[in-house]
Amino acid sequence: MSIGARCGSCRRELLLGQLVRPHDGFRCPCCGSAFAPAYATVAPGVGARVMIAQAALVSALAELGSMTGDRLRLDPATVVDPVANALPGVKAEEPDPARRRRAHSWARGAATQPTPQRP
Repeated sequence: MSIGARCGSCRRELLLGQLVRPHDGFRCPCCGSAFAPAYATVAPGVGARVMIAQAALVSALAELGSMTGDRLRLDPATVVDPVANALPGVKAEEPDPARRRRAHSWARGAATQPTPQRP
């Protein structure tokens, strides 16, 4: 899978995969502008981790979808918005309050329920 990007200097489009070779110094392949000058040795590895995480998320969502079919429908905004909010200069829209629903009674506070202690 490819993650598209755009150089802030020359405005040309590129792929994140073009930047993950450490010896290239995390620079634009078109104009040579450094994307992370202070992190040139670390940024390629982080870029590679982003690509791996994207592939893992897409794969896991597809696998879950094949198991559940139409019986479980994930809210796309809760998957996409946290990712969009992590991108510099991008702010996802606030979900429509009318779309928000309270969790089912059996799901509310499920993580906070104390485990029964044996006497």
